[in-house]
Amino acid sequence: MINTPTFQKVGPMKLPSRIGGGTFDLYLYVFKHSGNNYFALKRASIEGRKNILLRIDSNCVWANIFGSARCDCAEQMHEALRRIIKEGRGLLIHAYNQDGRGLSLIDHVRVYMEQDKGFDTIEADRRCGFNTPDRRNYDEVIKIIRDFRLNYIRLLTNNPHRIQVLNTAGIITKREDIEAVIVDKYNIAQLYMKKKVLGHYIDSLDLDNPGVRKLFKKSLSQWSHGEYDGYLWRC
Repeated sequence: MINTPTFQKVGPMKLPSRIGGGTFDLYLYVFKHSGNNYFALKRASIEGRKNILLRIDSNCVWANIFGSARCDCAEQMHEALRRIIKEGRGLLIHAYNQDGRGLSLIDHVRVYMEQDKGFDTIEADRRCGFNTPDRRNYDEVIKIIRDFRLNYIRLLTNNPHRIQVLNTAGIITKREDIEAVIVDKYNIAQLYMKKKVLGHYIDSLDLDNPGVRKLFKKSLSQWSHGEYDGYLWRC
């Protein structure tokens, strides 16, 4: 029986990156059934190699386009690109349709409007009707990884769920830490709940520290959606 491809793959095109400081081969994957789009940014020859540095990057329109200070999404993407360039080879898969841990743009706005009222990211999800805090599915990402014939990878992630999913799929995965921001009064409201509820590895954030808990509560009520008075965002 002939296996019919489940995606359309276009590329590569050359992408000289101001962020990474080097040039990537960019591929676009469009999955026929879901219509989901993914960008794969490849550095050097990686096909069939072991221990390739890899980042699965979910889209965050607020951070990636507008430089939102409420999370660490853009900084993680930038750091991953820099690490891959420094390594000399690697792959970044950008899941364009995984915004807001799997929300539509309309629902993503609604969730942030609830956060503006002082609710944390998990409670804001629940108030908008989403009882599962992370709705992402990695089946299509796994197909892209396999398209590059990768079975042993070093994954740039703080998310233990990603490690579990890939290992279950038979992709031997070692975690590489990627803390890319200093925890501050703008992003702590998001990062605190990522660690507390989703179990993300954020070693610089001590949930038992009274000062951290105080800053988290203040961020929820004011700073995460307040007037920004910090540094200018740089790539």
